[in-house]
Amino acid sequence: MDNTHLCDGRIRWVPSSCRPTVFREVMRMRGILLAVCVLLLGSTLAAFAVPLCSYQSPLTDLSDLELSFSYEYHNDPNGVSSEDVSSGEFAATYVRLYDRPEYGFDVDIDSDMVIVEPDESSYIIRADANFKRYFASQGDLFAFAGASARSSPLHDSLGLTAGAGVGYGRFTDVTPLATATRIDAYLVRRGSLIDHLHAVDLQILAYEISSAAEYDSTADLLAVVQDIVEDSGLVRQDGLDALDISEMMDLIDDEEYSRYCGWDAKVGLGYEVLDPSGGDNDLLVTAAFNYAFSTAPNVQFLVQGILSGPPALAEQNTIDLSVSYDYMAYEFLTLRAAYGFSRETWVGMPTDTHRVSLDVVITPLRSAGVVVGLVLEHRPYYLEWSVDATLAIEIELL
Repeated sequence: MDNTHLCDGRIRWVPSSCRPTVFREVMRMRGILLAVCVLLLGSTLAAFAVPLCSYQSPLTDLSDLELSFSYEYHNDPNGVSSEDVSSGEFAATYVRLYDRPEYGFDVDIDSDMVIVEPDESSYIIRADANFKRYFASQGDLFAFAGASARSSPLHDSLGLTAGAGVGYGRFTDVTPLATATRIDAYLVRRGSLIDHLHAVDLQILAYEISSAAEYDSTADLLAVVQDIVEDSGLVRQDGLDALDISEMMDLIDDEEYSRYCGWDAKVGLGYEVLDPSGGDNDLLVTAAFNYAFSTAPNVQFLVQGILSGPPALAEQNTIDLSVSYDYMAYEFLTLRAAYGFSRETWVGMPTDTHRVSLDVVITPLRSAGVVVGLVLEHRPYYLEWSVDATLAIEIELL
């Protein structure tokens, strides 16, 4: 596929420069930039009054099902039919993270299908599932067992691996405290609160929000939240109005919003039940590391790394690393950046793939959005980086 065209078939990189000649204009621009930095930094530092990752939830149950679709069409202006492009991409991702003091499990399914007319198409399906049992309900040491499956036209058959091992670490759902902080920030910004809520009040709010299932209705929970805010002594003289209460209801009901923190590291042994290349079933050594961090309600940072291969890791191994950063600039606008690295080593010769993506997500509806993205990718034997500009529709079902 030609990855360097957009609309008229080309991506143009146009250098530009701006050289203000008036000193006062320079100072004015610097002042505006400084004000923006203070506003952005201030909103982040305000969250440090109660660090999100200090919140401990007795139950973490996060799930996310996301669908996206994009289509690209290009008619070669020179009339060369082989240069015409008509392609579509469909992707589906499901993630489930469950953790309680005694045990936990995680499920991660990712599929990506690309269809190019007339006869070029490909797909990749990956599924991982793990169950872990903690040695102590208040401890972080655990044993795990899991399975991993892979499917692609590049493989001769389905790849299936089963494994077990030990690990250390936990993840916790900090969404209740993040939601409480969002409510606090909204009320302060609107002037309904004369100052930010005390840390104790935020913790109480988070506890009630995390106990939503125990209430008969969201309205009952909202009444309790309203009482906590009003009892803080920081509400303006007129009290909370209908718009404040409506916004608090929307923030509490926002099922698409989630934040989590924590980390875990795992090592173990696996067995190749089905070899995708049709070769012998091998014993595998596996190691994995996952990290999640949130400095503020509008920020989520994730790192995932996996290493696997036969006991002779130096000769043959697979490494996957992904880093992502989400920043919710506004309720309807999210900026996303991600980097992915994949290495397959055969007979001591590594082949590396790098992928960088930058997305602007506009969500007029909480369950659906439009994604404008730029993807840069470099694969083995590429002479230069490929560039894709995409416009996609994204739907979150869970």
